Amino acid sequence: MEQAIAEAEKALEGLADIQAMAMPAALKQDIWNRLEAENQIVKDDQPDSLPTEEAISDDAVVQPPMLNDEEEPKRIVPARSYGWAIAASLLFLLSAGVNLFFYQQQQDSKATLAKTTAALDSQQATLAVLQDKWSLVQNPAIKTIPLKGVENKPDLHALVFWDQASKAVYLSLEQMPAVPKGKQYQLWAMVDGKPVSAGVFPLNAKEEMASKMLDVAKAQAFAITLEDEGGKDVPTLTELCVMGSI
Repeated sequence: MEQAIAEAEKALEGLADIQAMAMPAALKQDIWNRLEAENQIVKDDQPDSLPTEEAISDDAVVQPPMLNDEEEPKRIVPARSYGWAIAASLLFLLSAGVNLFFYQQQQDSKATLAKTTAALDSQQATLAVLQDKWSLVQNPAIKTIPLKGVENKPDLHALVFWDQASKAVYLSLEQMPAVPKGKQYQLWAMVDGKPVSAGVFPLNAKEEMASKMLDVAKAQAFAITLEDEGGKDVPTLTELCVMGSI
């Protein structure tokens, strides 16, 4: 009885071997491609040729690899994760570059605006001075007296505006060098051949401004000397700069 059962089992095994069909190679490749697409395996791990039915013994039992207690299974990072990380890094660098560019443009614009504002303020101040002088020139009661440089200072030039009605005097240093430290320009009115002080030109006033000086009731000429700061009672003739007759 046992021998009959053994012979029957052997016959069935032989029949199974005869009837067994090998898995088509195209189906195996398709399964492998799907695993690669889902990032379940690394492409380089693909063998040169897939195992065939004959390469695997019927009695062979495939066992999973054994891991040591201290060895952890390696985690496979999908390639898409690396792609997103690279894209995010590039996007960050691009954003930082754009922000830096616009920041620099903003700083340049501020500097340009500051320079333009300063230039505009200077032009407005100059225009205000010219308007003041023009109003003096256009006033019929004011006499304009040009003061020209003396023999050793021919390039110097100044203007005196003398109000014949109010006797007010205004001085404009048109072409006069900046005063040295501790010095100040002083205006003199020649009255009956004697110099009378008409005041010192303010140190904090712009040279092109028409600054208010002391009133002069009468005069035959005006002159300017360079004196010690604060002025003097008598002019220093060696420091005579400009003069002009009325």
